[in-house]
Amino acid sequence: MNRFTRLQRDVREDQMYRDALLARPPEFFRTYFGVEPDMMQKLRFVEQVIQNVSSACVFANDVYAVRVRNAAPFVQLEIFRHDGAPRTNWRDFQQIKNELVGPECEAVELYPAESRLVDTANQYHLWVNPNPAYRFPVGYDRRLVLDEPVEYRGRAGEEAPRSAGRPLTGDNTATARPVGNPS
Repeated sequence: MNRFTRLQRDVREDQMYRDALLARPPEFFRTYFGVEPDMMQKLRFVEQVIQNVSSACVFANDVYAVRVRNAAPFVQLEIFRHDGAPRTNWRDFQQIKNELVGPECEAVELYPAESRLVDTANQYHLWVNPNPAYRFPVGYDRRLVLDEPVEYRGRAGEEAPRSAGRPLTGDNTATARPVGNPS
């Protein structure tokens, strides 16, 4: 995955997006308003969406595009692949967060209550605290990174051949403690 570069906004995209939204059927807008909005309500809604989209800085590399928005007290990273496919590796998101906000900044990916769910495409959202000293009250307090997974190959003296092994799953409680756990 290449490094990100900032893209220059093409204001023509705003008009194409505006046209696409205005062409949506009444059912699309009914989802947001509960009733079919009149033309002025529809226009206001579309302009709010356009302003929200155009206020973001956009970065791209060979695989991903990322919209970066200030969502105080967080920075929101809206991440999507150019090919529209789902993500394949969380390490990509770690690299994106490190490069666009900072390696010592922490981020969360929220799995919301169904009543707040937004699922319109294979887009992902990280909420990053831009303060490198901030730590979320969950997670591990020490770093543990392995180049390859530890394989379980059976009991001592009865080991299976290396090709028959399987990755050892579970957390690394022997070397890392959850944040806030006094033990």
